[in-house]
Amino acid sequence: MALPHIIKHIYNNGTDEVIRRGKKIHALGFVELVEHDDLLSSVVMRVRDDIYNTYYKVSIQKYTDPKLMALRCGCPYNLGEICRHESAALFRLQDLIDKNQLGVSEIQYDQHHTIAKMKHIDLKIIKVLSSSAIYDRAETLLRTTKANITKAADERVEAELAIDGQTFPLVIQKNDERNFDTSCSCDETQHPLCVHKTLLFVQLLNAYGPYYFETIRNWDKEKDKLLQIYGYRLNDDLDGKFEFTYKEGKPFLKVLD
Repeated sequence: MALPHIIKHIYNNGTDEVIRRGKKIHALGFVELVEHDDLLSSVVMRVRDDIYNTYYKVSIQKYTDPKLMALRCGCPYNLGEICRHESAALFRLQDLIDKNQLGVSEIQYDQHHTIAKMKHIDLKIIKVLSSSAIYDRAETLLRTTKANITKAADERVEAELAIDGQTFPLVIQKNDERNFDTSCSCDETQHPLCVHKTLLFVQLLNAYGPYYFETIRNWDKEKDKLLQIYGYRLNDDLDGKFEFTYKEGKPFLKVLD
């Protein structure tokens, strides 16, 4: 039976000493799981040294993908690809996976409703929530195709995207947690963001910037408070007196007269 890629990573990148001491630290129970993000395939471990009474934070990113998996430890070791604390953390991670204690499973996404956990349009997060293939496809399509935006108000964008004879209705809107609820009619199940949602996000980012959804938020209450400082209200005649500008999506009052 082939070794799991996590264990292969230890043996391919660790010295004999690092592997031996990593096994020892793991066997002593000195590795504690602190954080786990199933969606991003990342964990944070708290690892106690096998000699000194010192604890180190070890983060492991993209542990489900042998090509993208990345490790980081706070210790000063720099004589090899991985240190004994990272070795111990990887042994512990594989142990948790084998015992099904991480709840790692193949998630099936329904594009009619997925959540993009970001506070503004963030290209790095978009790439994480889609895939390199999806993102590249979206960028390629954007060179010749644009989503037709049919509504943009109250932190909600509705659009239609016509590709290969099919029209996909799209919705992106801010939710109560200030993240994005997204919807598409396509059948992508492997990732939270399909190529159509990804294209729309990137199109909005390129055209309006990362804080676009703040600019289509109803800011009337905030604008009223700014005007009250000068004895005005939003329903007064403001022509030639005031102008609202936006910085990072938030309104600022500019006095004209």
